[in-house]
Amino acid sequence: MPAQYDAWATVYDLFWARYVNKTIPVLQRVADVTAGERGLDLACGTGPFEWRVLDEEPDATLVGVDLSPAMVERARAKLDGRPGVRFEQADVHDLPFGDNAFDVAVCANTFHYFTHPEQVLTEARRVLRPGGRLVVLDWCRDVWTCRVMDAVLPHLDPAYQYCYTLDEMRALLAEADFSTHRQFRYRFDLIWGMMVVEAVPNRS
Repeated sequence: MPAQYDAWATVYDLFWARYVNKTIPVLQRVADVTAGERGLDLACGTGPFEWRVLDEEPDATLVGVDLSPAMVERARAKLDGRPGVRFEQADVHDLPFGDNAFDVAVCANTFHYFTHPEQVLTEARRVLRPGGRLVVLDWCRDVWTCRVMDAVLPHLDPAYQYCYTLDEMRALLAEADFSTHRQFRYRFDLIWGMMVVEAVPNRS
């Protein structure tokens, strides 16, 4: 996947502008990162989440990670000079952070690419502090258009893995020892069926 997203990096913000504007603000509202909190963006792309959060909460501290070096460089260029944010090239299946390092972790529009989603969730739980929260926004196979994409995309995109239903996402989170606190679906532009799930780590 890094190679194809390296190629996308310079045009991603323009080509996907409407899609980003219909998804990232929803993620931002649910995540509700406040001043003084430390947030982690899993598969951050070009940094649209960081851009929006820091516009509203300049005192938040954010770290974005992505497997694509070109995406990371693009994000760094976009947010150059913004305090409190940094971007690192890293695999979300093996995060380079200590335990209990973040108040909130988010993942937008990428979960259907993860080869081992249970490992991603285990890593997210590890780096979240007790009482922290995880917010996942992704396509939802409960919507028929996403079921069509789920059938077609494996033949077109070798990096594509699987589009989950809301129940499947909640089950994955439960297996990773999260409790779901909020979930909903929404649609836009006829094609896109989305789900948003907020979960918190269960106490050990």
